[in-house]
Amino acid sequence: MNEHFVNPELKRSSIILASLMSVFFIITCVVLKYHHYQLKEDYTKSLGAIAARVIEKEPDLEKEIMPLISKEASKEEMDKGKAILIQYGVSKNLENQFFPYINKTIQKNNYYTIFIFILMIATILIVNYFQHISIYKKIRRLTLGAKKVVDGDYDIAIEEDTEGEFAKLATSFNSMREIIRNNLEQLQQEKEFLVNLLSDISHQLKTPLSSMIVYNDIMLKKDLSKEQREIFLVNNQNQLSRMEWLIKSILKLAKLDANAIEFNKEELSLNDTLNDSLEALESKALEMGLTINVIEKEEMVFSHDKLWVEEALINIIKNSIEHSPKGGEITIELSENLVYRRATISDMGEGIREEDLPNIFKRFYKGKTSKKTDSIGIGLALAKSIIESHNGTIEVKSTIDVGTTFIVTFFKY
Repeated sequence: MNEHFVNPELKRSSIILASLMSVFFIITCVVLKYHHYQLKEDYTKSLGAIAARVIEKEPDLEKEIMPLISKEASKEEMDKGKAILIQYGVSKNLENQFFPYINKTIQKNNYYTIFIFILMIATILIVNYFQHISIYKKIRRLTLGAKKVVDGDYDIAIEEDTEGEFAKLATSFNSMREIIRNNLEQLQQEKEFLVNLLSDISHQLKTPLSSMIVYNDIMLKKDLSKEQREIFLVNNQNQLSRMEWLIKSILKLAKLDANAIEFNKEELSLNDTLNDSLEALESKALEMGLTINVIEKEEMVFSHDKLWVEEALINIIKNSIEHSPKGGEITIELSENLVYRRATISDMGEGIREEDLPNIFKRFYKGKTSKKTDSIGIGLALAKSIIESHNGTIEVKSTIDVGTTFIVTFFKY
């Protein structure tokens, strides 16, 4: 019940109705006062005529009659007078028309009562009409807005300046409109993403599949020695490994983009995660004759999915290894402050051109001057998605022929 009285529309209607009732109450009081005035005037006329007639016939009775007019008579006197009037047929059952003075006042009072009643009904109907017109206008706006949303027009907004249930309804409608628009846009984006994903997979698998078809065709149609067959089989095995890694990476990236992965986050050491990443790349670093220096001042523990963050770090460090000269150095520094935890990975490689820097985290992007011909361009994109899913960011700074630095930051808040 309380919430209904808080409702501005109901409160406004109640105030209007109470105001109208107050106005009509005042009018009724004024009319009644006028009615009482008329009754007194009629009373004066009627009794004055009687007193004048009696005093004219019997002047000595004036002093006895006048007190009866201005003061209340005794019950005995009233009963005697009533009995005398009844003898002449004058009683309360006599029709009004036989009371000429009172009859006029009663008629006036009836007219005033009817007029007040008609005026009150008309006023209430008019106020009710305009209130409902206002309500129906708001409903029509909502109906028109809903129809436009159904027709695909999401630019319409229902504005409601006043407070109340219609304002809440307008806010809910606008929220619903935005949700529907966002959902449809998201569905369209997902559709485009699926189309692009299938196109990317088709494009990336086309080259290794073509190579394997050629190798198999040669092995089937040509008379090859054992050594030549082994070379082709090794090439096919490499292509299959590349395809397997590519498909797994693309599917991981697709799941991350679709928010279809539930991370198993635990309070674990970033130092340990980094060390496990370096162990996975140890043979590759040794093959390149690289030295990897790790600078860590303290243990950094935060909530993360160890396997996924490890994969992100592997992709970043692997990129630094592949673009470093043989015998070079890679420096990894871990640092922490009140705001974030950070891993900085620096190499002494070929560097990245300034125009390529904004694009290196895009999937399948490959720098125009990159010396790594077998690069697919998906590792850094995958690393970026993983890091961002852990409330982090990744930045890159690079200078040609000097080196590249990746800055991975995990925010605490």
